[in-house]
Formats: sequence, structure tokens, C-alpha cells
Amino acid sequence: MAAKSGEFQVLEKLWEWAKELQLKPEELRNEVLLSKDNLNNTACYMAVEEGNFNVLDKLWEGAKELQLKPEELRNEVLLSKDNLNNKAWNIATQSCNFEILEKLWESAKELQLNPEELRNEVLLSKDNLNNTAWHMAVEEGNFKVLDKLWEWAKELQLKPEEFRNEVFCQKTI
Repeated sequence: MAAKSGEFQVLEKLWEWAKELQLKPEELRNEVLLSKDNLNNTACYMAVEEGNFNVLDKLWEGAKELQLKPEELRNEVLLSKDNLNNKAWNIATQSCNFEILEKLWESAKELQLNPEELRNEVLLSKDNLNNTAWHMAVEEGNFKVLDKLWEWAKELQLKPEEFRNEVFCQKTI
């Protein structure tokens, strides 16, 4: 609830109390950081959904403090999906939240996702309506996000035919 409402100070206090109560790392991991609501959303996902950058950053720090394995961070935080099969990346692009998109991209690189994963699971990831970040940014008229997506596509050396097929010629629902 603190992640969803953006209550950064409440989140910090809850984390402090959990540590003071000497909860085991696996309890902190399972019952705090990776617990899910009835829509299958983690606290990190809710922070992205609500555009709460500070909360997302604090949760990411907590995940690293708990020394979550890279595959746990990858699967349970960065690439986790809600009950509609949307990833946090999709939600951030729907709202064109530039700061959160950058944090997610940096986190993906920090987790050392290989170029194919960055390409397929992040940059060209599709939401439940088959829209990529590109489609959502165009729909919102967000030039800043489009420009950043282009920069990341060049960084990944996205091939012209991939770009054509996945961005320009991809049909949406």
C-alpha cells in the first residue's frame, strides 16, 4: 500500500521496523519486497504504475541490500507481470514516465541482461494489446520518450528490419 500511494517515508519506516524485528532475509524478501496483491502486482510494480520514482528506487536498494539473486531481480522485479500480462516497462511507457523508464533501463543493464533480452523483454516488449513502448509514446505524443527509445535502439544496434517489423509495421489491437 505504501508503494502504491507513494508514501516514501512510510515505506522507509516499515523497512526499518522489519529490520528492527529481525525478520529473516527470506521473510523480508517474500513478505515485503516480493509479496503480491490480488492483481499479482509487487510493490515495485505498483511504484512504477503510480509513477513513484523515489519508492521504486528505495525498493530497488532494498532488493540489493537483501542480495537477491540477479535472476530473482530480473524475473520477480524488473520483468514481473500483472494479471493482464503487462510488465512494469509497459506500464511506465503507457504513462510516458521518463524518469521511471530510465531507472528500469538502467536496472536492466545493471542486471546484465544480454542484448537480446534488452531488445525483446524491454525495448520491444508488448503489452496485453500488442503495443510496444514506441506505440504508446506515439499515442501520447511524447517526443522525449521517443527520442530516448531511439537512443536505446541505436545502443542495442537494432537492425532496420527489426525496427520496421516491430515498430513501424506492427499492428496493434
